[in-house]
Amino acid sequence: MKKYNARVDADLRELIPGFMAHKRADAHEILAGISSGHVDFESVSSIGHKIKGEGGSYGLHPVSVYGAEIEQAARGHDVEAIRRCANELAAYLDAVQIEYVDDADPFLSDPGNSQ
Repeated sequence: MKKYNARVDADLRELIPGFMAHKRADAHEILAGISSGHVDFESVSSIGHKIKGEGGSYGLHPVSVYGAEIEQAARGHDVEAIRRCANELAAYLDAVQIEYVDDADPFLSDPGNSQ
């Protein structure tokens, strides 16, 4: 499994576990939503938009990138792209190694920063 490194501001140490759990739940909600007979693309787009806005706030820029991709794919009614992005988001959340630092630069955390 690919591992990712993320440098996150130490002030967020107590918030990150809950944030990660909520984003995992969002990814699973998206995947469940596209597995049903009727896909609510508006809801998927809304969840993607929310993810896009939240990732950078927690110093996890890649989460925002995945959210933007999910939002865009939902607007285009592209179920396969939604599935791919939601799975990639879930995999990232499971594989990322958080390093808490003072004054972290959120743009040092990117999907290309793997081990």
